[in-house]
Amino acid sequence: MAKFKAVVKFEGYEEKKVFEPGEEFEMTVKRSEEIEKNVQDNFGHLKVEKVMERIDEDKKEDTKTEGNKEEKKDDEEAK
Repeated sequence: MAKFKAVVKFEGYEEKKVFEPGEEFEMTVKRSEEIEKNVQDNFGHLKVEKVMERIDEDKKEDTKTEGNKEEKKDDEEAK
């Protein structure tokens, strides 16, 4: 599961839920791609770019960066 935030209001039929803008939720990446495709196929004329954005990728990048900083610090202390 990945964490997302709704950009616009949309209905998840399988989820039986309406997602409001700014609402955070978890779903599989595969399901998020299905929703994005369905929106583009059915509502592309409204020029909706994305209905949700993934928000846990940034946290993973921050964690990787922090880990690298700690490794470098450990290397410097070992010298």
